Amino acid sequence: MRLITFSFLLVSLIVIATNSFDTFNIYGSPIKVVSTDIHVYRYMIAADVIGIAYTSLLIVLIFFHVKSGSPIDGGLAYFEFYGDKIILFLLATGAAAGLGLTVEYNRLKDNDETTQKMQNFINIANASASVLLLGSISSAISSIISSLNLPKRSSS
Repeated sequence: MRLITFSFLLVSLIVIATNSFDTFNIYGSPIKVVSTDIHVYRYMIAADVIGIAYTSLLIVLIFFHVKSGSPIDGGLAYFEFYGDKIILFLLATGAAAGLGLTVEYNRLKDNDETTQKMQNFINIANASASVLLLGSISSAISSIISSLNLPKRSSS
């Protein structure tokens, strides 16, 4: 499940980080709007990066424990248990923020050329938020699995 979570988060990060569109400012000068210009998408990117870092760390730690043949000690079990909960909430709120912005934008949109470009931008960001939501769901499944194994691990 950790590899699936990692894959979803990586895809979400790539999609949202490369998303942009060209438009004009109020003086008629061309400008490029990137996803980091919008605070909600910055939060999504931060959630993706933190989730990727945490998932990578756990993959490496679990791999070394399995390779060494030693049982996972209570400290790592509790770190995994509480870390999963924190990361799950971070990923879920990142996805909710991105999906919420899309709903609000679609409620207020017009139909001119700039709006069409922005609509494509929002739709791509919506796809990224959807993949982030899938990542949070797989993180939730991983969290449930780690919580079920907690009593066995901590008693070792």
